[in-house]
Amino acid sequence: MKKWIIEDEYDLHLLEKSSPDESFADQLGDELVEKFICKIHTYELEKGKGRNLPDPIEEIKAVMRKRGLTNNDLKPCIGSSGNVCDVLMRRRPLSLRMIRNLHDFLGIPAEILIQPYEHARR
Repeated sequence: MKKWIIEDEYDLHLLEKSSPDESFADQLGDELVEKFICKIHTYELEKGKGRNLPDPIEEIKAVMRKRGLTNNDLKPCIGSSGNVCDVLMRRRPLSLRMIRNLHDFLGIPAEILIQPYEHARR
């Protein structure tokens, strides 16, 4: 039996072994699928270093659209509904706590979330 040197290699092995008659999401589980998506996204960012990264707020909105999330779903990450609205309307900058929470909840690479972006000054 082969010993797996790194977790990514094991995950890739599972992906290669998936049979075509079974649903990918059913066989590997939603959590593993999310993990692959995050790793692919991170790989694409690493591969494209030097290219412009997406705007943090636009990336948050894009992930929300893809997952069918509402502003209320971001309350645990950002705070009150007023804070969520202020962040998405660019009236309030993302704090370090918000960035960590959004990274964990939405799977957006921190590299995207920490970059500077236009927001209204208070």
